[in-house]
Amino acid sequence: MPDTFARVTDILTRHAGLAADAITPEATLQEAGVDSMAIAVLAMVLEEEHHLTIAETDLSGVSTIADLVAVIDRRLAATP
Repeated sequence: MPDTFARVTDILTRHAGLAADAITPEATLQEAGVDSMAIAVLAMVLEEEHHLTIAETDLSGVSTIADLVAVIDRRLAATP
């Protein structure tokens, strides 16, 4: 999770304009400011960088940043 968490934080701050201090593993998506646009940006960057297709509904359907990272980690592990 540490590497994925750092990458998710980087994407959300640099590409979606969110505040880094709000993005903690325990933060809910709402507390971190992760809205549908931020989810779309995250999904787009992950697809571009890792050829990883994750439905935005899979990413927005989680409760916390840690849950979001876990979904991404599972998808990365399943990608050849």
